[in-house]
Amino acid sequence: MKKISYLTVLIALLLLASCRPKSGGGGIKVENFSTGKAGEMILAIDTNYWSTAAKKAIYDVLQQPQPAINQNEPMFDVIECSNAGYKASFMRHRNIVQFDYNPDYSGNTFEIARNPVTNPQVHVRIRGNSQDSCLALFLSHQDEIVKVMYENDIARLQNAHRRLNNAVIEKKIKEKFGLVMTIPEGYFVGREEEDFLWLLFRTPKNDRFVMIYKSPRYALSPENVVAERDRITKAYIQGAVVGAYPKVAELEGLPLAQNLQIRYHNGLELRGLWESVRDKMGGPFYSFTQLSPDSSSCITVDGFVYAPQEEKRDYLREVEAIVKSIQ
Repeated sequence: MKKISYLTVLIALLLLASCRPKSGGGGIKVENFSTGKAGEMILAIDTNYWSTAAKKAIYDVLQQPQPAINQNEPMFDVIECSNAGYKASFMRHRNIVQFDYNPDYSGNTFEIARNPVTNPQVHVRIRGNSQDSCLALFLSHQDEIVKVMYENDIARLQNAHRRLNNAVIEKKIKEKFGLVMTIPEGYFVGREEEDFLWLLFRTPKNDRFVMIYKSPRYALSPENVVAERDRITKAYIQGAVVGAYPKVAELEGLPLAQNLQIRYHNGLELRGLWESVRDKMGGPFYSFTQLSPDSSSCITVDGFVYAPQEEKRDYLREVEAIVKSIQ
């Protein structure tokens, strides 16, 4: 019997969602689900009003490199249309940036609308009476725009995961670590120890992994999280070559670290690269470490990707969405 991949099932589900009226988890109405491929966004802009340099400045923001990934991939794939052409399917897209230029406008405005037409959806609208004023508004809000659209990409993945969830593994995680998480179908347990769980999703071309582990309490610093990650992977994740195991790659500027709150969980986020000791393997990872509810230990949820011949951005966002599904 031919094995059906997780991505195939996910695509089929999203197609069904567009034509079957019913309600889904998380308050999302399936019949009103937004459209668009992973990492894709709509840019509605009237090119004849914009200089080459101004448009380049916009694209440089929207297509800046995905951080902490071992090849150059843009944050977003941009589909451009004119304002006259912005209708029908474009209006139902998940992420939209629209420049509404008109010399007759009396002022300039910036707005982020959430779920105005579909759900989840972010519509960024910049209204202005000159190219310079529109561009200035966009650039002054660029970090906010990228952040909200990135989070919306993660939210859409999480909504899809909830409809293809693995209840057996979710129950195991709850019993073992006290965490409520969403694990999509296709992932299976690769190894389990007293305070360690390794989940795998494998295809002939790539692998995605999620590991969850509890450690005696330590200070939440990037150095300590990396050291503990390396200790855990050396002990529990054996490579194809004898003595091989994954470790965090020591590169200048990586991993990227920041304090993060996921719902009521406060912890440390890391984005970086891993490499294999004694083998030629590697890829990106994303992790979140927090103190346990009783503050006696640290709990880490870590997703990492191995896709040597493929683009990795969308796979990395998949495991990031799983890590950030912590309730």
